[in-house]
Amino acid sequence: MKSFFKQKETLVGIAAAIAFQLIFVTVWLTAYDGVYDRTNQFSVAVVSNDELGKEIIKELKDRNLFRLKVFEALNQALEALDKRNVNMVIHLPDRIIEKLTVNENITIDYYINQATPTLTKQMMEKAANKINDALNYQFRETINNQMAKRIPQLVTEKVPDEKTKAMVEDIATQVVDMVQKNMKMNPIAANIVKTNGKEGFAITMVPLLIVLASYISAMLISQYLQIANGRLVNEYGRFSLFVGRQMINIVLALGISLLSIFLMNLFHIELNHNFFVLWGFQSILFFSFLALSQVFVMLFGIPGMIFNIALTAIQIASSGAMVPRELLPSFYYELGHLLPATYGVNSYFSLIYGGGDLGSDLKHLSIIISVLLAMAIVIQIVFSMRDKFKSSEM
Repeated sequence: MKSFFKQKETLVGIAAAIAFQLIFVTVWLTAYDGVYDRTNQFSVAVVSNDELGKEIIKELKDRNLFRLKVFEALNQALEALDKRNVNMVIHLPDRIIEKLTVNENITIDYYINQATPTLTKQMMEKAANKINDALNYQFRETINNQMAKRIPQLVTEKVPDEKTKAMVEDIATQVVDMVQKNMKMNPIAANIVKTNGKEGFAITMVPLLIVLASYISAMLISQYLQIANGRLVNEYGRFSLFVGRQMINIVLALGISLLSIFLMNLFHIELNHNFFVLWGFQSILFFSFLALSQVFVMLFGIPGMIFNIALTAIQIASSGAMVPRELLPSFYYELGHLLPATYGVNSYFSLIYGGGDLGSDLKHLSIIISVLLAMAIVIQIVFSMRDKFKSSEM
């Protein structure tokens, strides 16, 4: 035991295990604390060209249930839903008052994109039913008030005699009361339309599974390449080793991505894009994880793995793979923009379900890779200058 504890690797392994526990518990509990208190961060699009619909929109805004976005056309709102810029689309029909007045059924369409985290879909469907119940209540109150005001006015407009007008208005009010009593209590039905749907629960876990497996694989590769780099640094120049390392990273990104695709095909995970699109994207994603994980082991050596463990927890929490990003604290939400896992999860939702903006995700991944490689080059320059300074002192 004494001999084991004299080895640096033993102490690093114990420290990594302790760090793993501390980091995951701390990150996930702080990231997911108060999730249900931030449901007003969801974005909901409303489409309505009806006068009463505008009053409903105003009422929804006043309640501050969600971030409301008003669209003139349904196709524009559905395009925003498809790109995941909104979480749900509410389409209010035209001529609401006329239909309710003649006791006709009204259907409100609630469009929910299935290419989102499971919690988002569940919360949006529950919200749609709650909103519909609230609208039924609001419509009843609004229609009752409007009928009570408008119908007696319309009936008495052409009655010149004040005495007769009062009598007619009284009769009209009684008629309105009778109509209101005979109106359907819940005239509004909710029609929930699920877009980009796919069957099966297992497929919903693919974005989390692929991103987590890819980052941990990249983290281990970076760790062992750093060990090899330390053994070869006296034989080759730092920049020669750096270039060789990146070439290995590229080959591994292409090769291991093929394995990921093979496994998805083996388990019958159907994707909406062809083989080369999937292979290209997964290779870029995997390389971005390699570029990220290598920075910390280049800076700190094997103890840099503790930073990579922290990044594992942070990326899973902030990527939206488990909990919608809209429900995260602002710190984790903003941090997610800087990490590749976010764009990996977004893209896999697009690849599996459809929709989204794969081109935008690839652009962000390319920027992240460029920045990380630039940082790695700076690290090599600094260490190279340090080596020269040490050799000149000797």
